[in-house]
Amino acid sequence: MKNNFEFWTHFAEFLTYLELPPRSDGLEKNPFSMLVSKHFASKIKKGDWNDPLLRQVLPSIAELREVKGFEDDPVGDEESVQEDGILQKYVGRALVIATPACSIHCRFCFRRNFPFHADPTLTDRLDCWLEKHTDIHEVILSGGDPLMLDNETFQNLVSVILKHESVGTLRIHTRTPVTLPQKLLETEEKSHFSCLQKAATQKKIVFVSHVNHPQELDEASGKVFQHLRSIGVTLLSQSVLLKGVNDNVQTLVALSQKLFEQGVLPYYLHQLDHAKGVAHFEVEDVHAIKLMNEIRNLLPGYLVPRLVRERPHDGSKQPLF
Repeated sequence: MKNNFEFWTHFAEFLTYLELPPRSDGLEKNPFSMLVSKHFASKIKKGDWNDPLLRQVLPSIAELREVKGFEDDPVGDEESVQEDGILQKYVGRALVIATPACSIHCRFCFRRNFPFHADPTLTDRLDCWLEKHTDIHEVILSGGDPLMLDNETFQNLVSVILKHESVGTLRIHTRTPVTLPQKLLETEEKSHFSCLQKAATQKKIVFVSHVNHPQELDEASGKVFQHLRSIGVTLLSQSVLLKGVNDNVQTLVALSQKLFEQGVLPYYLHQLDHAKGVAHFEVEDVHAIKLMNEIRNLLPGYLVPRLVRERPHDGSKQPLF
């Protein structure tokens, strides 16, 4: 169990583990640091620079290029801040930046340039804010990854949300089922799972897993989803369409099928958010729509995710297909 909670943070050591030759192009000095859970790394094919999981986590010189239209805050997070760590973009929903911590630094992350800071007063401030804003019916825990919070902090945050009758749904966005599944396989008192088990008796719980490639899904993720289903949690997934990772019909079809095998419905397929440093992952809209047309002919409708893009000032995510 201990080894699975460790991370690769040193570029050269990570390449050695992957049986890849050393590189001296300064990528280890990328301002967006490398962080890869050893569980996620164990699913990367060794000796293959083009492995789709490796491409998601390995720093690239392309991240340092300035590309017009790619900026620090591509989806308008900062202008949506109501209080530090509390955002509202859409009617009736509030998003909480629960923590800056993640179990993996995805190189395409749209919040890679977000001015994160840990705030011990967040739970109390959220309590007061929800007391004043009774029009909020859904609270979304995001980050970072909210499941990277320690057990006590996570439990306190969830407890505050549960006490507000106006809030009917708690939604959690996370990568942990495929990066640190142990976080949800522990079932002792005060664990994240026991906290969600209690919460599911009082609110609707929607669990959105961020999964981009079928290779990410394994026996451990299947166990996580099975546990969550057993307590009545609704399981959805969202993915990002990424050049060189999943921008082909075979991969996207396999992803939807494998998610469904593990009890998860594919919900969103996001076009890339234009954060500074991620332009090399972009898939053109015309190709994305072509992919969706082909996928629609191969899968039942409930396994075809919605192709969407998020833009600042829009009242919702905008469908492209």
